[in-house]
Amino acid sequence: MSNDHQELATREKRVASRLDLGGRLWFFVGALVLYVISLVLPQAGSVRGYEVLLQTSAADDAGIKITEYVYAILIFLGIGVLTTLTLLTRRLAVAIPAWMLTTVGLAYSVFAMWLRQTRSSADDGVEMNLGFWISLLAVVLAFLGYATTIFRRNPEQEQLAQARAASDNLDVVGRMQQQANISAAENPLLVDDRRSRATERHKKD
Repeated sequence: MSNDHQELATREKRVASRLDLGGRLWFFVGALVLYVISLVLPQAGSVRGYEVLLQTSAADDAGIKITEYVYAILIFLGIGVLTTLTLLTRRLAVAIPAWMLTTVGLAYSVFAMWLRQTRSSADDGVEMNLGFWISLLAVVLAFLGYATTIFRRNPEQEQLAQARAASDNLDVVGRMQQQANISAAENPLLVDDRRSRATERHKKD
């Protein structure tokens, strides 16, 4: 029984290390497609997404802020690299850092928008452009995909967990404790019969 229990635990751990994307697959596919599109579209003014990512002279001349550079790097790693690997490998170990990076990237997008709107040179004509909004939509899709996938058990994992819980892996002491818990209500030493005994004494008196 102990070997069976250990084998079930090993199988459950192995299954848990892989993601069951199911219908949530399209969150990740959509995020990846939108991200690639955002790279070739203007992100701020006429500066394209890949120019911000590569920190080119055009991005520097347009006054791209450090938060926008950080945002570009975060979503490149979280969506461009790790989400691609997640789709290819379906590994939880890859999905967790991807989820962390996209979450931080989502927060940085708000920070980047705020700095862009409150900069001292707000009248320079360099505003957030279509590419940024599409990249933001990609981040939101990726975030929702990971948030609804990472903490969800797949059907096979649930079956193994139930089978492991039902398997007998108790020693002699464990079985005695289990039996004691089951039969506690039937144990005369644990039954509170003080009221009935007091009633009987009252009748005798």
